[in-house]
Amino acid sequence: MDTTTGLRVRLCGGLVVGDGDLTLGPRGVGGTKSRQVLLALLFEAGGSVSKGRLIEFLWGGAPPAGALGTLEAYVSVLRKRLGTVFHGASPVVTVPGGYRWDVDRAPVDVVEFARLAAAARAAGSSGAAALDSYAAALALVERPLAPVDGDLPWLEEHVSGHHARVLRVLTDAARLALDHDEPARAETWARAAIERDVLVEAAWQVLLESLERQGRQAEAMREYETCRSIFADELGCDPGPGLRVVFTRLLAATSSDDDGLRDLVDAVVRLHVGLLAHGAPARGAGRLPVTPTAGGRGTGAAAQPQALASLEEDCRRLRSLLRAASASVPVSAALSVGRPAERVRTAATA
Repeated sequence: MDTTTGLRVRLCGGLVVGDGDLTLGPRGVGGTKSRQVLLALLFEAGGSVSKGRLIEFLWGGAPPAGALGTLEAYVSVLRKRLGTVFHGASPVVTVPGGYRWDVDRAPVDVVEFARLAAAARAAGSSGAAALDSYAAALALVERPLAPVDGDLPWLEEHVSGHHARVLRVLTDAARLALDHDEPARAETWARAAIERDVLVEAAWQVLLESLERQGRQAEAMREYETCRSIFADELGCDPGPGLRVVFTRLLAATSSDDDGLRDLVDAVVRLHVGLLAHGAPARGAGRLPVTPTAGGRGTGAAAQPQALASLEEDCRRLRSLLRAASASVPVSAALSVGRPAERVRTAATA
């Protein structure tokens, strides 16, 4: 479904008015004030905006003398510029005491997004129809909303409101996709939500569950560790109970699945060997001892037995911790037991 067919105004990714070869960019619709009038009308989704509100938008609490006449002049300039891409009646319609944008004559991406998202919510549990509406809505807002006059308080309010709506729709769509056994689509939308805001816990939970559903437990554990680190840094807390429940399941599945466990162990081994090869100490341990030579310098070859022993100890501790955590140890305790927990975190992020 091509959701951009017939779309005449785009705000996501930058202001563009028109279609085909006839388009206007931010500077093509007139000066700064004419452009601000246009943005105010577009964000009202076809609703009327009084001249008094427009005056307040343009000049705040200190409008100049003759502000009403000046506003009408800006509208006139705007209509003249729009006439180069819209033939016939202007989409800027005069209403009693103000103006409105004709969204039927000139559809706007953010307005169509809201309409399609509402249709998806109305479809509810019908599954396929709701997911199609969500997909069509989200296709319109893949790029961020980037008005050119974002320093205005009223405009910033519109932008932040749109951002919140997109996040909510992405998260709702991801959960619905997972509930209807489409984990790959759920993963895509969950990642898109996290990319916009890394603190959306519901999106993280859908991401982990979608990876789990696809049999990618080791990857899901790495994502959990990323989430845990972000929450610790940004909020000073651990992920919520829902995420911890998913993580407990992942630990259990990984510790009982030889292939999954082997992936984690291999990650630790690769990291450890890489550090040893470059002469760096293993995480949580001192630098490996070296044997002095006749010239007083150490030799890396003599340290190989210690390196192998350290590798084996890492692997033994990792296996032991995973089995214990899956069997009886609470996740919070497993993540605070010192060096073995540090190695789990290393495995999850390798």
